[in-house]
Amino acid sequence: MMTVDVLNRLLAMHSRSLPTYLVSAPPWYPESDSNAMVALRHVAEDHALMVDRLGAEIMREHGAVKAGEFPMTYTDLHDLSIDFVLRQVVSELQGNLEEIQTCMDQLQNAPAAKALAEEALGATQGHLDNLISLESVS
Repeated sequence: MMTVDVLNRLLAMHSRSLPTYLVSAPPWYPESDSNAMVALRHVAEDHALMVDRLGAEIMREHGAVKAGEFPMTYTDLHDLSIDFVLRQVVSELQGNLEEIQTCMDQLQNAPAAKALAEEALGATQGHLDNLISLESVS
């Protein structure tokens, strides 16, 4: 698989993530759960920064940036409780870990791109740990 294709997979994963969607269409949450929404915003902010960096690397590789669309299933989540949505985000991030690892394996011959994937893996694990700790508090 070409470097640009793998980078675009990573870019779509970050630009069309559930936390990114939820910033525009937040779930219902009581004041007592505002920490969960703050944590989701941090994930979305980090995803936006990673998207910028991935996009720059794609252009450096003379590729076209392809962000994709948000999954239609996300539209069903914005009117649900933050507790339920948080579990969905945790599940998505767990799946992303495996996908990012696959991308890293495919970027063995592209050191700059692989470094971005490694950074994405570390950030995803950190966000996942944080969200799981919030989930256990709820």
